[in-house]
Amino acid sequence: MNGVANSDGRRARIGFPNTTGRCYKWSGDLETPNRTPEKMSKRSVTSYDVAKAVGVSQSAVSRAFMPGAPIAEKTRKRILNTARELGYQPNAIARSMSSARKDLPQRSGMVGVIVTRLQDPFFANTIAHFSNYLQARGWHMLLFTVDSEAEVDDALNALMQYKIDGVIVLSAILSDHMAKACAAQDIPVMLYNRSATGLEVSSVEIDNFEGGRLAADLLREAGRERIAFVGGDVGDDTTKEREAGFTERLAEDGLAPFQQESGDYTFDGGREAGLRLLARQERPDAIFCASDVMALGVLHAARFELGLEVPQDFSLVGFDDIPSAAWPGHMLTTIRQPIRRMIQEAVSLLIERMENPELDPMVSRFPGTLILRESARYAGPSGRAAVTSRSP
Repeated sequence: MNGVANSDGRRARIGFPNTTGRCYKWSGDLETPNRTPEKMSKRSVTSYDVAKAVGVSQSAVSRAFMPGAPIAEKTRKRILNTARELGYQPNAIARSMSSARKDLPQRSGMVGVIVTRLQDPFFANTIAHFSNYLQARGWHMLLFTVDSEAEVDDALNALMQYKIDGVIVLSAILSDHMAKACAAQDIPVMLYNRSATGLEVSSVEIDNFEGGRLAADLLREAGRERIAFVGGDVGDDTTKEREAGFTERLAEDGLAPFQQESGDYTFDGGREAGLRLLARQERPDAIFCASDVMALGVLHAARFELGLEVPQDFSLVGFDDIPSAAWPGHMLTTIRQPIRRMIQEAVSLLIERMENPELDPMVSRFPGTLILRESARYAGPSGRAAVTSRSP
């Protein structure tokens, strides 16, 4: 039976029955020196050189660089000091490829991360936070980018060759086949900002449906009636959920979206959608975009190509609350994702399963918050509200 967290972000355990990304090829020796320009022309320093200089075995050199490995502290210090003098550093990825996961306690310390749309500021910011939180917990991130969700399985298959201990997939879904392949190798999977019913994977996501309702609520309370929607990719689950909540709220007032456009989750796509919508003889009096990047594209089209202003000519609402949404030239009203809390939760859940493979997958869902700025009119004295945020 599946379980989902409450709207405050609390977790729920899920029980299950037993049941072409850009790959960066590694080549070379298992261990590589930490070279300086002066040493580049010299022969590479290896663990054999360090072992010979100290008078120990190569395995002792390897143990000296592994926290918690059985080796006398005095010997460890001698090895590390000699390695420093010779300019030697082990290659962590190569070492993990050659020796990781031979038994449960031994790990590579690597977490694979697969992301689409890395050019989107929201995902670039998200990746930076994931890297910080993983490093703070003693893990390292191996990043693969893909152009579309169809390439996720190929990227994951390539990542598994690096003996990763876990994997995070951002805003995309892996196949049932790959989910089972990961489970068979005790590699837990975390879906971020996406969920998948029936797969043996954990997930952390924003409540997209309620976020869409929040946006529609704001615009309806301000008396807007011709409300358009700009979504992302056709068939994208995130767009569908945000649009569904938005549409349901409008239907409660006997309305339907005035017009719907696709902005492909890009600035240029949002700009083009904005031109199509706002150049009409009867243009919308409000636009809700499924991402801030698209909303900023709409804003650019309105101001610099059509001579329109927000919120005087129409209200504009985005989704995500990327840093540039708050810039003085934008001041975009939007639905904020609590990405720090969400990423902390995702990292914690993933590490729990990496350290305890017998644990069942879990799902956490977080509410979005309406951030009121200057791009939309809203109910209140002179169209100004006394609060700066609102949650469902």
